[in-house]
Amino acid sequence: MLSNRTAMMAILPLWMTIWMNGARAQTATGDGFCGSGNAPASTLSWIEGLRANGVFDEFATEQVQNTIFLPIKAHFIGTDAGGGRYTLAELSRNLCELNEHYRTTGIQFFLRGDINYINSSAWYNLPNSSTAGTINSLHNVSRVINVYFCNLSAMSLCGFANFPGTGEPQSTFRQGAIYLSIGCSGAGNSTWAHEMGHFLSLPHPFETTSDAPAAAGAERVTRLANEVAPRLPANCATAGDRFCDTPSDFRPDRWNCPGTNGTVRDINNDLFNPVGRYYMSYADDACQDSFSVQQKAAMQATVRVVNGQAGPRYYLLSPPISNYDTILNSQPTHLHPVNNSVNNVPNLTFRWNKVPGATMYLLRISRLFTFTGTLIEDRIVYDTTYQYTGNAINPNVDYYWSLKAINHKVTCGNYSASSAGNYWKFRTVGFVGTQTLAAGEEFSLYPNPMDGANGWIYLEPSFGDGQSTTVEWIDAAGRILYRQTLEGSGAHSIEWSNGKIPAGLYQIRLQNRAFGRRTGRWLVQ
Repeated sequence: MLSNRTAMMAILPLWMTIWMNGARAQTATGDGFCGSGNAPASTLSWIEGLRANGVFDEFATEQVQNTIFLPIKAHFIGTDAGGGRYTLAELSRNLCELNEHYRTTGIQFFLRGDINYINSSAWYNLPNSSTAGTINSLHNVSRVINVYFCNLSAMSLCGFANFPGTGEPQSTFRQGAIYLSIGCSGAGNSTWAHEMGHFLSLPHPFETTSDAPAAAGAERVTRLANEVAPRLPANCATAGDRFCDTPSDFRPDRWNCPGTNGTVRDINNDLFNPVGRYYMSYADDACQDSFSVQQKAAMQATVRVVNGQAGPRYYLLSPPISNYDTILNSQPTHLHPVNNSVNNVPNLTFRWNKVPGATMYLLRISRLFTFTGTLIEDRIVYDTTYQYTGNAINPNVDYYWSLKAINHKVTCGNYSASSAGNYWKFRTVGFVGTQTLAAGEEFSLYPNPMDGANGWIYLEPSFGDGQSTTVEWIDAAGRILYRQTLEGSGAHSIEWSNGKIPAGLYQIRLQNRAFGRRTGRWLVQ
């Protein structure tokens, strides 16, 4: 018979069970628990039905013919000023890890749509589950898995998720969400895999058993249907998580595997021997590496049509994923600003080459080469050019930028790297010295003004590709002070052979066969 607490938890709404379980929830370091609470009775009954209908037997071979791709809508919650929030680098890395965790399940995940940035200090430090319901109602998107990244330390959680059919809003196609604490979403953390399991119908393996391990209704260690009295037979099909290929578990606390149990016994006086390798357990992240066959079957059934019956989250398959190429270890080549160059601000332009298979690029700009702390820019760009129009990049400062090519399906891989590290460095000076040419071609002169020793000229690909361009410096009297030949497009360093040039305003004349002659002005201080 279930304990009073267990019986009460079974009939409460999910949001209340999350709140009541908060006392044993996860810590900000990831060495804690999840707040998803016990699975609702409807989910447990549904899993029992899968067994009765032979669904587990169909999946017993662990063969999944067609991979299912499920869409994720990422929501980054930050403070009122936009601080503290999750980064695209973390998202791409952890989504890659999530897909690796689910690699043998026949389920993979991809990004759908842009990141939804929410600036609210009250929501960033999420105070309770009721507030999460309000956020869901305002921001959930239909036919996706809505995942919110924020700070859950006020609730002492690392994450929580809604089981199918629960959570606000109750709309058929946008029900519930997953909430992940930024502090528990680092590399090697399995919180996302665990909470996604709840979202796809998986209970904890210690479901209700942890409340009273020796009670008659707790899941028993034995898997034998015919035990000799007074021993009771196996009840794994109707107790615990309802999966008989996950050993009975009694541990609702974080534990180190193998974590030998020498004291806690079930009603048959058998020692519990939980297995820490399953993602739905509370074993440390380093222990976890898999889902059981029956857990995989239940997640598949959650999003498929089984025996003519659509699973409770079948809506996630429509519309299907678009056809994307696969990116493997591809990095963009930085074109501008080049490494260790000097550039004008504001309106700094970033350019890179197109990577085959990439549909978007993650661009980050920082004052620190480690890209830690608050980033000046952390953005998805769908082209190979980005014009910075903000006001956070100042003159006479060193900055670092890096790129990562991804598509909605493939987010693995590293950010672009130069010989110095995972970044390109540039310094800013002065004001913009860009001359707009006919038909949209352009060249840039920087720094402008300059100190007279050396400088840079950047040629747009349409102006310089495959051509030799002659550049001349002409003073106010019309005298040519210096001439140089530039090969191809991109940034070209200019160093006068006769040393420092006198201060003044000079005409710069560029000429090639394709575009004739173009001029600009360069101020030397």
